[in-house]
Amino acid sequence: MDLQSHKKTLGIIHIVYGLLITVTFIFIGSLVSVLFPFISEEIVKDAGGNAEEILAMVSGIIRMIFILLLIFSALPSILGGIGLLQGKSWGVIIALVAGCVSIFSFPFGTAVGVYSIYVFIQNNKHKNDQSQG
Repeated sequence: MDLQSHKKTLGIIHIVYGLLITVTFIFIGSLVSVLFPFISEEIVKDAGGNAEEILAMVSGIIRMIFILLLIFSALPSILGGIGLLQGKSWGVIIALVAGCVSIFSFPFGTAVGVYSIYVFIQNNKHKNDQSQG
């Protein structure tokens, strides 16, 4: 495979991986939204007092964590994939950053991260060969 084919393949992989993360977060968020009222009702019965205020604060914190995780994991992957498919120079850099973030998510994220690093190295080799030759 030539470098352009690797970039297109990596772009598709990043978009699919980012969408998979997004769907997973939507599913988990929906599950938490459905179950949290039942759990909080039981906690308020047992604890009483300020439990409702504390649970509302905890619910807000949990939602913010999900939103931040979604922004820092799925969004860069999707943007990097789109940049790679459009042939933009910034697409490789964003895909590398997204790949490095996802490398800790075993096994799929690790594969995406390693392939992102491979394509980045090949891209730099290609640029160096063009500038020397």
